[in-house]
Amino acid sequence: MSTNYGPVVPEGQYPPFAVVTPDDRSAWIIIAAAVGLVCSLFFGALRFFVRRTIDGEFGLDDFIIGAATVLAAIQSSIILGACSRGLGKSLDLLSLRAQNEVQGMYYASNLFFIIILGLSKISVVAFLLRLSPHNSQHKLVFMSAIAVLAAWTAGSFFAVALQCNLQHAWLSVNEECTGTHLRWEIVGALDIFSEIAIVGMAVYLVWSLKSSRSNKTVVIAIFSFRLLLIIAVVLRIKTFDQAGWTTNPLLLESDFISWTQAEMNYSLISATIPAFQKFLKNMDTQFGGRGGLNPNEESSYVYSSKSGTRAKDGTTASYAMSKLRSMNKSTAIEEEEEGPIVRSENTQAARVAKLGTWSSATTANDRSGSEAANAETLSIGSNESRRFMIRKDVTWAIASEDRPPKI
Repeated sequence: MSTNYGPVVPEGQYPPFAVVTPDDRSAWIIIAAAVGLVCSLFFGALRFFVRRTIDGEFGLDDFIIGAATVLAAIQSSIILGACSRGLGKSLDLLSLRAQNEVQGMYYASNLFFIIILGLSKISVVAFLLRLSPHNSQHKLVFMSAIAVLAAWTAGSFFAVALQCNLQHAWLSVNEECTGTHLRWEIVGALDIFSEIAIVGMAVYLVWSLKSSRSNKTVVIAIFSFRLLLIIAVVLRIKTFDQAGWTTNPLLLESDFISWTQAEMNYSLISATIPAFQKFLKNMDTQFGGRGGLNPNEESSYVYSSKSGTRAKDGTTASYAMSKLRSMNKSTAIEEEEEGPIVRSENTQAARVAKLGTWSSATTANDRSGSEAANAETLSIGSNESRRFMIRKDVTWAIASEDRPPKI
């Protein structure tokens, strides 16, 4: 059972933190702001970790997105604070002082939203500029894009700030606010166009690179995550209530506010995703396979009972192994000699220089890892292992000499 003021709480139980009623929709705003803030801070911390431990240096794009993340934390705090004072509730439940206070906080959050959105876009373009610092043509295009995005951010900021009565622009209740919906539509249309342009610049960056088509596709796909912002922009503009903006904005614009928080935080997250490429590569241990090597290149997997180390240059190499003994124990190697490392010049088999030295060389198309392991076992335990041994034959000759007779 519930009323317009919330559910009836049984005796001995605490009321829920937030509820959705016809006069209170603050729960949706709280969820969107809190979850979005946690995700933005997590991805921001992960980006800092990647730059600190893997890349080793910070660039302009990192400082820009870092500033945007700090501002997002401030903006989300303002929204959550406004919810505690009445944002998302009907004006009938608030005093006049609370109404003016909440409207002012919401007005400030919209200005922060525009700045954060612009900084996230600029950081992505700055990241593209960082990838090609020596290409003058790319540099000119990306610098021009940064200037255009900065102009869009400033224009959108003033379009949102200078609304209604300029003497108290943060108030909209019972004010003349004609064209507010149109302003948000223009800002949203330019927002969508800028996101498409950013993905187009990523395509422009990789188009002339001498790389495989699959690599180019991966890069473009990573930057294309920002295109999901178009869905948030469309839903945000669609849920804006022009009539409710001047009659009961705190309640009727709750869906618009929720989608605003979703768009802002996802813009920060999608700006951080391209920086994770090196992080994902470093997580590849290459156990059980060749990892990211080109299948057309030669590689060698060599094993040693002492070190078990793979050749760093990816070429064939041999290592001295410990004493080898026959499976039937009829013959034992009693001594071990250190021999020089032998490099394989063919991709089919390795050469052995001295007793106790063993090498195994394979190609990517030669055999799988399991077949190579079986071949290793066969070469040691079967009769085929004689190919890897050097046999020393000693011939004894017995001759007789005529001796002079004894005197």
